[in-house]
Amino acid sequence: MPTSDGPDRRPWLPRHSILGRIWYPLLEERRTLAGAMSWIGIAILVGFLVIAAFADGIAPFDPIVIQDEKDVPPWTEKLVVTNATSINWREGSTDRWTSVIEAQEVDGVGMTSGAAGAWVNFTSFFLPVYRDSIEALSFVVWFVPNATDVDHYLRVNLSVDTGRTWVAYEVRPIAQAVEVDLFPLRTWRPADLSRDVFRLNITHLSDGAPAGNVSVDYVGVEVAWRSHWHLMGTDTVGRDVFTRVLFGTRTSLIIMAIGVFVALAVGFPLGLYSGYVGGAVDKVLVLVMDSLYSFPGLLFAGLIAVLLGKGVVNIGLAVTVIYIPLYFRVTRSQVLSAREELYVEAARAIGAPTTRVMFRYIAANVLVAIPVIFSISAADAILTAAGLSYLGLGVEAPTPDWGLDLSAAAGVIDNGLWWASFFPGLVIVILTIGLSFLGEGLNDIINPLLKKERS
Repeated sequence: MPTSDGPDRRPWLPRHSILGRIWYPLLEERRTLAGAMSWIGIAILVGFLVIAAFADGIAPFDPIVIQDEKDVPPWTEKLVVTNATSINWREGSTDRWTSVIEAQEVDGVGMTSGAAGAWVNFTSFFLPVYRDSIEALSFVVWFVPNATDVDHYLRVNLSVDTGRTWVAYEVRPIAQAVEVDLFPLRTWRPADLSRDVFRLNITHLSDGAPAGNVSVDYVGVEVAWRSHWHLMGTDTVGRDVFTRVLFGTRTSLIIMAIGVFVALAVGFPLGLYSGYVGGAVDKVLVLVMDSLYSFPGLLFAGLIAVLLGKGVVNIGLAVTVIYIPLYFRVTRSQVLSAREELYVEAARAIGAPTTRVMFRYIAANVLVAIPVIFSISAADAILTAAGLSYLGLGVEAPTPDWGLDLSAAAGVIDNGLWWASFFPGLVIVILTIGLSFLGEGLNDIINPLLKKERS
C-alpha cells in the first residue's frame, strides 16, 4: 500500500496494530466532537506531564520551605508589619529589674527598676523578613502610667553586630508609648534583624537622686517590609501556592500512575484468563471481583490506606484495589465475545497453545478497549487520591499534594483567604476533565457500535 515512505515500504505504524487502531481513527475523526474532545484531553494530559517532569526548573521556590509571609494574596506584594518582643534577656548591675517577663505584652503590669544603673539586655527578637525590602523599623517602649518617677528615664542601646558596637537613645516617659524610628540609621537588611545579631540594652538613668522607680509595660520592635510577588499567593504558613501546585502535579500523577498501571497489570491478565478458560475458576474470580466492586470506591481505598499507612506508594496501591475489578470486568466481557470469533477457532484448530491464543489473538483485540477505561479510571484516581489526602488518609505533610493543600486551606476560606484552596482545586478539575474528555472521546471513536450510530 503506498505511503509517505514510498510505495514499497510499510507504514511506520501499521493500521491494524493495537496503536494503529487508536492513532488513525484519532487523526481521521479530529474534526468531529469526539475527536476534538480526545485531542483536548491529550493536550491537557501532556501539559501536566511536562509540568511534573520539569517542576524543578519551572517552580520559583522550594515547595516545602517557608518562603514568605503567610496569606499573601496572588498578583500582589503585601506590606507586612511584624511586632515582636524578646524571648531572652540577661540582667546586670547590683540593682536589678524585677519581673522582666512582664514587658512582653501591654497589660498594665510591667517590669520595674527601683534605682538608676539597673540594666537588662534583650535578645532573640523573632522578626522574620523574607525579602530585602524593609520600609520601616522602630522600637517601642510602653510605660506603666503613674509608675515612673520624675527625672527617671531610660537609655536604650541598639546593636546589630551581636553587641560589639551600640547606638544609644534616650527614652523619657513623655507619653505612655514612645516610639523611636530606627529606619534612617542605616540601610537595613534581613540579616540585621536575625535573632543572634539584633539586641537592645535598656538602662535605668536619673537626672536626680539614684533612687526612684521606672516601670516598663512593653519593649518591642516593629518592622514593615514588602513580600515577594506571588502568582497564586502564599498558603497559611507562607509557602508559595504556585510552587506547591506544580510539585503537587508530580505527586498526583505518580499516585495515579501506580493506581491504574498496577490495576491494569493485575486486572487485565485475570480477566483474560477468566473469560477464556471459564468454568469454576471464572465463577470464583467473578464472585471475588464483584464483591470488591460493590464497595464504595473512596471508602474502600480509605480502608486500604489505613492498613498500608501514608505515603505516595501506599496511597497508589490503595487506589489500585478499586480499579482491579473494573479492568477485570471489562477485559472478561470483551474476551467472552472475542473467543467465539472465527480467527480464534482457526487458531485452536491448527493446534495453537492456550497461552498463544489468549495473548496473540484475543489480547491484541481486547487491548483496544483498554485506553478508554484507562483514561476514565485515571480521572477517578486523581479524585480519589485528592479525597484521601483531604480526609487525612493520604500523603503526609509537608509533601506537596493538591488534596492535602485543599484540606489545610479549607478552614480559612470564610476569612476571605480563597486562593490557597482555589488553585489546587482548579487544577484537579482541569486534569480530571481532560482525562474524562480523552476517555469519552476515545470511546466514541473506537467503539464500533457508536461509530455505526453516528454514521
